[in-house]
Amino acid sequence: MKAGEYGSPSPTDAASVATADDAAELLRPAASNGPRQAPVRRTARIASAAPENSKSPVVEPSAVHYPFQEPLLDPADRRGAPSVHFARLSPTQCRVEAQRAKLSVRRDRRPTPGVATAFRASGPIEGVKFVTPGPKSPFGVFDCRLGLALQALAKIAAKHDVVAVHVDNMYRPHAHLPGKRKPSQHSYGLAADIRAFDLEDGRTLRLERDWQGEIGAPPCGPEARLDDPSDESVRLRNLVCDIARARLFDTILTPNHDRAHHDHVHMDLRRSARSAIIH
Repeated sequence: MKAGEYGSPSPTDAASVATADDAAELLRPAASNGPRQAPVRRTARIASAAPENSKSPVVEPSAVHYPFQEPLLDPADRRGAPSVHFARLSPTQCRVEAQRAKLSVRRDRRPTPGVATAFRASGPIEGVKFVTPGPKSPFGVFDCRLGLALQALAKIAAKHDVVAVHVDNMYRPHAHLPGKRKPSQHSYGLAADIRAFDLEDGRTLRLERDWQGEIGAPPCGPEARLDDPSDESVRLRNLVCDIARARLFDTILTPNHDRAHHDHVHMDLRRSARSAIIH
């Protein structure tokens, strides 16, 4: 389905003929199934010529515009980006900030090579539960700096009615970038692979099922598109793009990046990042 076809009525629909005064009512967005979800916005134009048997102009809805299609900030402009602040914190500075922010975490005292300050979630963060691998798995460990980024993520997620975030893994000892010797941010506990978000109405937004994107296509911004728009796919895309727009992470890799990310979104912090990446 083309972007210009999202939600557009058939040209032969009787409702497509209206006066200019009727346009606002005719194009009123449908109510969302969930609370506080940003509504779909439509724009319209009034045709210059009216049908022969009508004195009223034809109102023709144009493409639906979704919140995730709002422009992103310049990725090279790092001024004031929270990710830069988080990534540059020393272990001592981070522990002080985590304590001040009352971050719901506990220290992981087992060996965690590569992780400056190893934490695990000890309860909901900003009212959002982080479902992570169990205490016997290293994959549930994360660095203090990532914990602060996740707290900021939780604040945004809560505004989207998210009550739980399902994380596949964060710390992967000795992880490397695909086909390279360079360590992955997972090896430092500075990356999270998120698979799903639970909503307060009982539904779950799953990356594998609800992303509805194409490899190589922009995930956010004016050129972003959904293959088959649904309430779940719009909610998921709006959420991820809001997180990207807040600049909480240096790298965000979505299912649009490659096949390896078809079922999760990767978010990480990098002290040496020169620009933000969203694929």
